[in-house]
Amino acid sequence: MKKSTTKRTKTSKNSQTNDKISALMTKSLIALRELVDNDEAFKIEYFQVVSVFLQGVISTAVDLAELHSPGASPFIYADIESLAKSGGLYSIQKMQDERSSVSHSVSNISQDDMGSAMNYLGQQMSTTLFKGLHELPMPLRTEETLLRAVEALLTNLLQEKFDNPHVVLNSFCDHVHMSLDDLDTRINKKVH
Repeated sequence: MKKSTTKRTKTSKNSQTNDKISALMTKSLIALRELVDNDEAFKIEYFQVVSVFLQGVISTAVDLAELHSPGASPFIYADIESLAKSGGLYSIQKMQDERSSVSHSVSNISQDDMGSAMNYLGQQMSTTLFKGLHELPMPLRTEETLLRAVEALLTNLLQEKFDNPHVVLNSFCDHVHMSLDDLDTRINKKVH
């Protein structure tokens, strides 16, 4: 019984915090709207003003978080993107209430589904890589550049996150070879 009570208390506190944040933002946006409506200098569209306002709030908050916890900014920006994809604060609150958990996931992947998590992250990285590739000057938009970018990512990741990067790399290569063999097998079955 205590676990259930603890979960309800956390959910209730989480709900109260979300309500306070929303109330604070609503007050700020109303004040901003009054400023826009009452000042001839602000003849831009309201949604543009709100967008600039939110960008300012987000940037300032992330800068403060970065001072307190260096390296936190990518995680905060990823969380903000997740919030936007999930439909906003109240959608996440609803998800949290339904799951009796403070966590949420824009991917909607079960917490024990490693295969789907792996594929989701792979798709996200692939999308980001191709987007980045098309932001480069035309002569650099090559398969070679893409391959070197993956090498750099993998090298940095292995060096920073693992005690013995060479052993992990060998295991990684074995898994990639197995995945390629599996793909070849599936492609051959479809053809025949």
